[in-house]
Amino acid sequence: MQKTSLHILWIYPLLTQILGSALLPLFSEFSQGGMLVVFALFTVPAFLFALVSYKQQYHQRNIIQIAFFSGVIMFIYSLFSFSLMLAFDEYTSLEDPIPLWEQSLAVILFALTFALAKVMYALLVLRLFLPKV
Repeated sequence: MQKTSLHILWIYPLLTQILGSALLPLFSEFSQGGMLVVFALFTVPAFLFALVSYKQQYHQRNIIQIAFFSGVIMFIYSLFSFSLMLAFDEYTSLEDPIPLWEQSLAVILFALTFALAKVMYALLVLRLFLPKV
């Protein structure tokens, strides 16, 4: 049985940052702040999951574990990051504030959306860097 290569710890997050930065002009302008958002929302969870994959010695046939743990890591990370972004957002001090239950529902739905996207991305891309068996 082959061991998971140590290169996964820097290749997978770097590829995530490159792909996120390449898609940045579609959603907003290509700027340093946008690249920081890509780093904070996508690259850090990619590194965390690459670390889990390396420590658990995943290989390409661990599809269920890859899908489950990448989704869980991204969901929990998204919950915390979106909650912090809402807490320090300048739009939350509007004259008509958004009710708390709507904010909570929006954060949970955004976190689920990001987790699903991360599961598909991990199943497509991360498996390329894992050993076959």
